[in-house]
Amino acid sequence: MTKQTTNQTAFAIDDNGRGIVRIGDKTVFVENLLTGEEGQITTTYKFGKLKYARLDTRLSNSPDRVKPNCPYYYSCGGCNLMHLAYPKQLEYKQLKVKNLLHKFAHIDVDVNPTVGMDNPYHFRNKIQVPIRMNAEGKIISGFFKQKSHDIIEIDECLIESKKARHILDSIKQNMTKLEILPYDEISHSGIVRHAVIKTSLNFKQVMLVIVTTQKDFPNKQEFVNNVYEECTEINTFVQNINSEVTNVILGEEEEVLIGQGKIQDSILGMNFLISSRSFYQTNPVQTEKLYGIAIDSAKLDGTQTVLDAYSGIGTIGLCVSSKAKFVTCVEIVDSAVEDAENNAELNDVRNVEFIKEDCTKFILENKVKYDVVFLDPPRKGATPDFLNALVSIKPKRIIYISCSPVTLSRDLTYLKDTYNIESVTPVDMFPHSSHVECVVSLELKK
Repeated sequence: MTKQTTNQTAFAIDDNGRGIVRIGDKTVFVENLLTGEEGQITTTYKFGKLKYARLDTRLSNSPDRVKPNCPYYYSCGGCNLMHLAYPKQLEYKQLKVKNLLHKFAHIDVDVNPTVGMDNPYHFRNKIQVPIRMNAEGKIISGFFKQKSHDIIEIDECLIESKKARHILDSIKQNMTKLEILPYDEISHSGIVRHAVIKTSLNFKQVMLVIVTTQKDFPNKQEFVNNVYEECTEINTFVQNINSEVTNVILGEEEEVLIGQGKIQDSILGMNFLISSRSFYQTNPVQTEKLYGIAIDSAKLDGTQTVLDAYSGIGTIGLCVSSKAKFVTCVEIVDSAVEDAENNAELNDVRNVEFIKEDCTKFILENKVKYDVVFLDPPRKGATPDFLNALVSIKPKRIIYISCSPVTLSRDLTYLKDTYNIESVTPVDMFPHSSHVECVVSLELKK
């Protein structure tokens, strides 16, 4: 290996928040370097190929650089933009979306300013925290260090719900007191793997899910009772059993220990029951903005038929129901469809149907015409088969909610010949990270 140290200035930041510099004929990406900042950078080469670039010393500071409020920021992997002033984070995300649409879809459109938060802290309503034992034999919780499986012990996380810390402290104290061991990834021994905490913004409810390697273990009931009594904010306590050697957090088996196994929250006036497995947006304040933009973009006046693809527990379909003639929600996951039907009953909504089916198959077999289609696919985006099926029924308007500008750009290449892009609006669902969601409104070409 050979190393070279030079002084370089970043001319931009990339999709992951890293500074971009040119060294010779190579483009190099450097952590913790903002646009316009100069740094002393060491590059490592192996067999003549660049392997790694490291910032040794920052030689100048951007006027947009701020001191992160989080003491764990430079070791924890949870956030990567907290050193950039929040208004500049929003500008960065707007430009990121515009650049990726140009790069991957050859689409050049005006991108609206990113919709941000008034207070971009303590916004997460769900956390999944590993519980482990450190080298000194102390039970700790926290987040994984960047690019490793080492736990960074964290006393307070500035993006999670403030209620989480008290609950995590009670869990660790009672595990220590009752000699309940945490999971060990190397020996695959121990009992408690993760704590999953879900909170409701509007109903002030909390669900605690303890993920364990086995259903029964010594002092289980005393542990459950103690945590529940000490943490009066908990409404329901669930045990999830995951005995597999895996990075997947939740196992297939569950037992509701206390309460109903669900909490309730609301979006745009609609109430939703949330279980341990329900997909529910993790930033409730921004979710209302995201869905509000999507619904406004659909230009519903009560006469349209709507298809909600990838409908999950029915959040979008139910939220648009009061503005549509009829809504069809299609989802392939059994438990999500069951939750969606319960949510429709909870809100006394009668103009929505829920279909358990692959949405591509549903469209091709039924060939029903819809005025508006909402799609909110997972990070991997929609499939080519689905997009071709969608184009075949030619809805007048498509509202695409995307959590990945890269897969959004790819998918728009399938749609741009048939649809005009009316608007693109980024929404900051995860402040202090490079992640950005988008609402894209498309109208059928005349």
